[in-house]
Amino acid sequence: MDRLTIPLPNLTAPEVASPFPDCAVAPLPEIVDAEAVQFETQDGPDTVGLLPAMAQAMEKFRKLVMSAGGSFDLKSAYRPLAYQEHLQQVWFKWMRELRFNHQPGCQVLRAQVNEEFNRHKLMPTQMPVTDSDHTRGMAFDAAVLLPRMVRTTKKKRRVVISLDRLALQAGLRRPDIRHDPVHFKLMLSNPVRMQTSE
Repeated sequence: MDRLTIPLPNLTAPEVASPFPDCAVAPLPEIVDAEAVQFETQDGPDTVGLLPAMAQAMEKFRKLVMSAGGSFDLKSAYRPLAYQEHLQQVWFKWMRELRFNHQPGCQVLRAQVNEEFNRHKLMPTQMPVTDSDHTRGMAFDAAVLLPRMVRTTKKKRRVVISLDRLALQAGLRRPDIRHDPVHFKLMLSNPVRMQTSE
């Protein structure tokens, strides 16, 4: 019986010439995940991917802020893991390889990555993490402003209302106010308790 030989496919990707041959820094990896590509091109944050409890808490918080005379500007909500990884790649490429790179051959790439860094509103002091509450649909980022004093309807007097008190009323908290003041996370109402063996 004759054996049928099937040619194996070439598993190595063909070498592609770098678009920046005079720069030792590799360009940003291309986004190949379909959901991440969609996120890269869409306008505005995605709230559809939030957990239902998170979406409800965010809307309650927004209403509390607005009723106190404040403003609520949603910057980011759900992000898929592949898109979160892209943000991390942009941060590393800019902060570690190109920010202070003044080699003439790298200036076009440097400008492209800088534009990407700014478009995503990344901060030099805050590296995007791979494991994020955003990828779980449990967090959002919002610029929230409150007036210094708010007039209450019950006693017609002016009182100070804390942003974090309003967040707690909505079932949210800011885990790292000092380093990430725009990040709001869903508080789990039924935390898992560790059982001890006797």
